[in-house]
Amino acid sequence: MKNNIVGNLGFSQILERKLDFLLHNEIAPWDGEDKSDLGERDALQQMLDDSKDLSEQGFEHKYKTELEKLKARSAAKEFSVKDGDDYYESFNNTIVSILELINPLNLYDLSDD
Repeated sequence: MKNNIVGNLGFSQILERKLDFLLHNEIAPWDGEDKSDLGERDALQQMLDDSKDLSEQGFEHKYKTELEKLKARSAAKEFSVKDGDDYYESFNNTIVSILELINPLNLYDLSDD
């Protein structure tokens, strides 16, 4: 563990740590084939990349839009086992958890109307 002031920990660092843990932990080792791990990895990597360029508002808008696309795809039953529904579920859940971390109100903004 680092001995830095936790208040100095940045958002990108948190995403980097989550991604690093997913890929390198010994508790549940990465095998590169688990669809839910792949979905989480891809979401974290994409969000990490965007965290370096987008404003908070731009980041939230991009990922709320992404969730709407995933929701529409799911409603249309465009997912299948072959298509990797575990992948998309994990991708979705990772985005939701990070958006909620940024602002807990985001969880309610994502709820069904």
